[in-house]
Amino acid sequence: MIFIMLAIYTVVTVGTISDNEKPKEITIKLPGGAEMDMVWINPGKFIMGSPESESGRESNETQHEVIISKGFWLGKYEITQSQWESVMNTRPWEGQVFVKNAENHPAVYISWNDVQEFIAKLNEAEKTNVYRLPTEAEWEYACRAGTKTAFSFGDSASKLGEYAWFGKNTYDLGNMFAHAVGQKKPNPWGLYDMHGNVWEWVQDYYGPYESKTQVDPKGAESGDTRVFRGGSFYYIANFTRSAYRGYNSPTHKLFNLGARLVKSDYEKGD
Repeated sequence: MIFIMLAIYTVVTVGTISDNEKPKEITIKLPGGAEMDMVWINPGKFIMGSPESESGRESNETQHEVIISKGFWLGKYEITQSQWESVMNTRPWEGQVFVKNAENHPAVYISWNDVQEFIAKLNEAEKTNVYRLPTEAEWEYACRAGTKTAFSFGDSASKLGEYAWFGKNTYDLGNMFAHAVGQKKPNPWGLYDMHGNVWEWVQDYYGPYESKTQVDPKGAESGDTRVFRGGSFYYIANFTRSAYRGYNSPTHKLFNLGARLVKSDYEKGD
């Protein structure tokens, strides 16, 4: 079912991104009535991947400079169950293992293909094409939030529990499921759960990085697998590093795999 209604957003002016100011945010009204908060990410450049000295580094994390030439809106949180049901009128996580049914918990058991359908319905509702998944480069740029360390808060995982749900603190609580979004500290750009909670699909096919400078890279031109990022409540700290890359079939569904959206109209709503 396609919801024929306009997705409405309001702009909350809270300053531009800096170390001492809150980012500008918008709230989007989704088909079905749920709302989604998004944070403006300024354009810029960064070093994608990880240095050879980084603990837990994988061989597919070759460092290279990336230029993000245009700003974009990125979901402040992972897509929640209430947001998914509002747009899709489905609950794919219902009755599945390692899931808590709750409106503000991440939508899981959603494949990359499912997320594309979610996006198509949202774009149809607004009669536009501005909603999409982040590219892998956009995701890492936003996760790092200006940092060059293994995590957005530093190189040591000793403080990871303050920012992320991952294997250790989830096991300690005895809760084997994703947690409500936004319970941990945000990164410097006001984004929550970029480390941990659930893996997040991104747009790209999986493939090796280029070593030279890239401008707005979109990943491999083709492939059998799509990338997901961020780690999850089920995995060790290493998988939640800013540079860590996961990938699987676009039909893959799992209890700890969700998504986060981009709105790429490149307007800050001023």
